[in-house]
Parts: sequence; structure tokens; C-alpha cells
Amino acid sequence: MYEPLISIIVSVYKVEKYIHRCIESVLHQTYTNWELILVDDGSPNSCGRICDEYAMYHDKIVVIHKINQGVGAARNTGLHRAEGEWIYFLDSDDFIKEDTLEKMITFSNEGFYDIVMAGHSILKSSGKFIPCSDSWNESDDTSTIQKKILLDELPNFSCGKLYKRILWENVYFPVDMLIEDMYINPTLFYRAKHICIHKEALYYYSHENTNSIMRSKEFTTYMLNKYGRFLAWEEHVRIATIHAPELVPICTKYTILAAIKALLVYYGTDKKDARIDESKPLHFLKTHTDNSLPFIKKWQRKLLLSHAEVVVVMGRLYRNAFSLRILFKNIKNILRNK
Repeated sequence: MYEPLISIIVSVYKVEKYIHRCIESVLHQTYTNWELILVDDGSPNSCGRICDEYAMYHDKIVVIHKINQGVGAARNTGLHRAEGEWIYFLDSDDFIKEDTLEKMITFSNEGFYDIVMAGHSILKSSGKFIPCSDSWNESDDTSTIQKKILLDELPNFSCGKLYKRILWENVYFPVDMLIEDMYINPTLFYRAKHICIHKEALYYYSHENTNSIMRSKEFTTYMLNKYGRFLAWEEHVRIATIHAPELVPICTKYTILAAIKALLVYYGTDKKDARIDESKPLHFLKTHTDNSLPFIKKWQRKLLLSHAEVVVVMGRLYRNAFSLRILFKNIKNILRNK
């Protein structure tokens, strides 16, 4: 069997409780032609030292230390260093089955695919595994897969997918934004000539880590998440215009909805963030409309464009709802642990 080199890229930040499990899951792979690139993203705890210790005893592990700039910049650093024919992203609090790489390379060889997408399960903080891909339809209908990625009907995260290295030529993750996976994946999928989906869960997403940016209890992170989702949908409109014009209307509708939510959340706090440019979602709302929007969304759009004072009140309601949701989650966790 053809055994090309796979570059596994891991961005590492404040995961000292989980990083051993992540690295060990790579070391125990049945497929052996890989390199593991650990990018220490300025982690303030012992993560950098742990990575260095592994590299001392395993010559296939490379460690890069850098200042903290976020997961997008860390992955870009890993891409610059990668020497493999294939790229595989693994989050530092997640892990993979011991035969993950072997099966994904086998899948790739069966159809000369450029992207192989496998299933996943979620590991809850309770220790329970939740299967997420059992209902997927296994397919190599590339056109349909591309459209589903564009409409966010398939998981748009980069982890757990095997990408041909050539797809990443002059393509980089956006820096200083969240939802960077959703932003970048349509470009990669439309570059690919052949794509396949297998539903077997080969990747385990951990929901144990309370420091994870995607499960943060910070309202600022929530605000950046909503703004990042708007930017991602705006990029989907651009990609649809080039590759799937028939999907432009629905992508536009989703972008309008994302813009409304991003602005409402933004106006709901006095703590503004320099990474958020409110003029972008406002401009999109000014230049795009959709008659199929629900009445409440049409009303919110109109208020946002008029800069009415009620928008601030609505935004604060969003913020209070977020705080209540976090409070209920904390109470639920306390009761569960008793």
C-alpha cells in the first residue's frame, strides 16, 4: 500500500490536562508514516515543556514555540513547517482512534481523493461518548458534498479531515477571528476534484475542557463567535457566487441573519473589541435584503439600520439571556457532581 507522509498539526494552548492523551493517540497509530507538529501558542502553563519532553524521545515530533495569536495563526505556522503530502488537524484536547490514519489513507487510495472526511463522536464531561455521524450518508458525490459544506449542512471544522497538501497552496486560516474553519473550508472543498465521506467515528471531540474557546463562558468570546460566523457566511456568499450561483440567495439569507445577531450581541455590551468591525455587518444589511426573512428579523434589520436606541436594549437582552444560560449550566454541573 502507498504510504505517504501525513503532517498532523496541533495548536497547543492551556491544555496540560489533555495534551498527553492527544499526543499518545498519535504515537499509538497503526499507520506510522507521520510527523506531529505541535505549535505551542504561547501557553502560560506547562504545555510547552510537555511538548518538548515528547520531542526529546520521539524524532517524528516537532515543537514550535510562538507568541499567543490564536488557533488560526498557530495552524498557519504548522502549515509552513509541514512536509507531508497530506495535512491532518487535531485539536490539543481531542484524540483519535489508533487506526484513524490507516483507515483514512486507505479511503484516499480507493478513489484518489483530495479530501477524506470521516465521522466523529463527542466525549462529554460526564465521560459519555455521543456518536454524531451514524446517520451520515457515505458518499463520494463531490458536487453534493461541496454544496453541503457551503450551506453548512456538513461539519465545517477542519479537524478530523484529511486534506491533500496541494489544496493549501496560498491558503491560510484568517487570524484574529473565531469560526475560522467555517470561513476557510469552502475554498478548500471547491479546489478538490474528488471528495469522500465515511461515517465511521475516527475522531473524538472532547467537551471536557472548560478553557476551550468554543465553550467559553466569556461574553466577549460569544460576541467574537457571532461576528466570526457572520464573516464566514459572507465568505460563503463569495464562494457561491463563483462556484454555485444557485446557492447565493440562501447563503445571503444566512449571512443577513448572522449579521443581525452579531450586531445585536455587539450593541449589548460596553466592552467593545478591536477585532470587531461593526461597519461590515451593517454594510451587508444595507446592501442585501431577503423577503423570506421572518417578520421579527425584518424588524430587527430595520432597527439596526436606523440606529434606534431600542437596539441597545435588545442587545442587553441578548447579553442577559447569555448570562442566564451560563448560570443554569453552572447550576446543572454542580447538581450533577453532587
